[in-house]
Amino acid sequence: MKGLKNISSTIVILSVLVIGACTGGGSSPPLSNDYTAFSNPQLVTINGYSGDAMEPFISRDGAYLFFNNAGGPTDKDLFYATFVNDATFQYQGTIAAINTTAVDGVPTMDNTDTFYYVSTASYSPPTTYDTLHAGIWTGSTVTGSAPLAGLAIATPGIIYFDIEVSPDNSTLYLSKGDFTGGGGAPSAADIVIVVNSGGVFTLDPNSAGIMANVNSGKLEYAPAISANGLELFFTRLDLSTTDARIFRAVRSSKSSVFGVPQLVSAITGFVEGPAFSPDEKSLYYHRLNTSTGHFEIYRVTRP
Repeated sequence: MKGLKNISSTIVILSVLVIGACTGGGSSPPLSNDYTAFSNPQLVTINGYSGDAMEPFISRDGAYLFFNNAGGPTDKDLFYATFVNDATFQYQGTIAAINTTAVDGVPTMDNTDTFYYVSTASYSPPTTYDTLHAGIWTGSTVTGSAPLAGLAIATPGIIYFDIEVSPDNSTLYLSKGDFTGGGGAPSAADIVIVVNSGGVFTLDPNSAGIMANVNSGKLEYAPAISANGLELFFTRLDLSTTDARIFRAVRSSKSSVFGVPQLVSAITGFVEGPAFSPDEKSLYYHRLNTSTGHFEIYRVTRP
């Protein structure tokens, strides 16, 4: 999934711990209310790279694939690859300027190359609570990176651990998790909406209502928003069954409430972190390979 490890760790750690118990994502037939437009799951090849590949994001021009590894107990790094074809990318290396010995991951970017990500490098309660960062993508690195002002949550263990920016940079979709109970995974996680007003991001006062059908007693995270803001994909994890699946919700306007989510039936297994292709006909995500214990990037397509 998109997210942190070991400030209090994240669901990524949970997914590793419960490989043997994970029963979700079988091959049962789709239900009548499932979203069936996507099909043909396909493994994405990253030439020259052999590690875990998670939290994919495709740049708005389609030229780059950004992703992170699974990392160790306290580490995770960001990487990038260049486009060869829709299912093949050429590995270029780490984004060294922003990688630290802490957790660095969850890449996303707007149309003007403002690069957002999550990092725990400066998360040190009660002194600092920053986890969300932004800089400028230059084509080979990120410059000018700094914490996003005003978005730190000054409560230990309550953390923004996922971030998605709309292509026009008007809106952030954040995953807010409650890690106060310890144990490596949040006890609750919901998606919230933050709006950009003159370069200052503030919580949308209508966020809870807009997301009322998306957020539930389960854990919702890893949002991916369409360019028009009307189609949302996200991960929902049921802690009682360790079942992580990808869902879709739609709305009629940017001020409207998202409707009841539909399961994306073609995406099976323990899956997280959806991301659009520029034309929105492909959806990328990562999937746990239960044979090897590694995470791999896949894509599905629709007409």
